[in-house]
Amino acid sequence: MKIIHCADIHADSKMGTHLSKEQAEKRRNEVVDTFTNMVKYAQGNDVKVILIAGDFFDTKETQQKKIKQRIGYIIEQNSSIDFLYLRGNHDEDTSFLADKELSNLKYFSKSSWTKYSYDNIDIYGHEFSDKIPAGSFNELVPDPNHINIVTLHGQVADYQSKKDAPDISLPKLANKNIDYVALGHIHDYKKEKLDARGYWCYSGCLEGRGFDECGEKGFVLLEINNNKLNAEFIPISKRTIHDIQVELSGSLSYNEIMKKIDESVADIPQSDIVQITLSGEVTEETEIEPDSYVSTIENNFFYVRIKDKTELKIDYEKYKNDISLKGEFICLVNQNNGLSDEEKAKVIMTGIKALAGRLN
Repeated sequence: MKIIHCADIHADSKMGTHLSKEQAEKRRNEVVDTFTNMVKYAQGNDVKVILIAGDFFDTKETQQKKIKQRIGYIIEQNSSIDFLYLRGNHDEDTSFLADKELSNLKYFSKSSWTKYSYDNIDIYGHEFSDKIPAGSFNELVPDPNHINIVTLHGQVADYQSKKDAPDISLPKLANKNIDYVALGHIHDYKKEKLDARGYWCYSGCLEGRGFDECGEKGFVLLEINNNKLNAEFIPISKRTIHDIQVELSGSLSYNEIMKKIDESVADIPQSDIVQITLSGEVTEETEIEPDSYVSTIENNFFYVRIKDKTELKIDYEKYKNDISLKGEFICLVNQNNGLSDEEKAKVIMTGIKALAGRLN
């Protein structure tokens, strides 16, 4: 038997932090496209269950009603697959079901453990709000002779700091005859040993939505044969988000900086989303112009932005005997003991731009 474990789809996410209105709408539709492609994969590979470990949706309101209705239609049209939906901390609106009940969309309870069985495979789940009550895991008693999958949405201690969902204590799940813990809430794929028998795993999201969700995104395919479970990550996202670091040093011309930027993104597909961070120490002769660099390469990608994290390195000794206006300005700022080195660098760079007539 084959099962898909996915989570954190956030199908109706606003996507408006960096993208234009048109780009955000396109990305919302692409998230649903990717969900559709996952369901097509399931149909083509004889998958019987799609296990959704929370945060199917993102907003409490119904402003993205068409997206919710589209999701409902996809589920309805794939009746040979059971969709087991454990609601997460963002899942408060299921209005896409207002007109009919879908027999192949099944929920987990908020009050107790729910179990769905497929021959010798048992899938457990419990929806917790902000805290898991003491003793809850004691009520979970899987059959040692079955393949046991436990579904939860929350934060595994010491993995990542994202505290808007319940803390999950892995030691309380260990040695309970569990083969696989299907987790949602963290948007990156992560699989680790639970105990001698089982694993815990975050499938991550299907599509990255921001620059804190870089890299490959997809779902986990569980294949159970001869009472053994194998888990494989399957990338599926339409676009990948990249965070590229470009190190600069010394005195650089515009062309030299652009060459470094071009080299850093040469292997990235044009369909992807890119953030480039410029870092390192540069001299005051180096003009950092992020907006201009973006204008040069923005047509090469779906979206690109450039962040300037460079630091200004000034050789103050060089200006001791410089009688130019620029030299006197730099020396004057350097003599101001009320400013930190970082503040001096910012003042000097602003002043140099003003003297050159480049200050907006």
